[in-house]
Amino acid sequence: MIRTLYFSTAAADLSREDVETIVAHARAANAKRGVTGALAYNGRNFCQLLEGETDTVMALIDTISRDRRHDGFKVIDQKEISERYFPKWSMELVDGLDFSAVINAMKA
Repeated sequence: MIRTLYFSTAAADLSREDVETIVAHARAANAKRGVTGALAYNGRNFCQLLEGETDTVMALIDTISRDRRHDGFKVIDQKEISERYFPKWSMELVDGLDFSAVINAMKA
């Protein structure tokens, strides 16, 4: 399994409702894929952590990187893991004013 952390910048016209729709879709899709994680959004930038089987997470990262609802996509950190930091969250929107909740998970 791997844990991956990325940052990106939201498209200028992306609304809070759009972000909530993204999270709802990700929650359902990730549950089927066996992917867990969290998304922080501060009104301009995304910081997302994804956990799961390597091939699954890498394919998801590839898809996310091509999404036109954001740009400046950059994987910040990636590592192999033996257990999940967010085992019960297929996707959760966390307070984006402080990205530490997501970033600190990479230290686990």
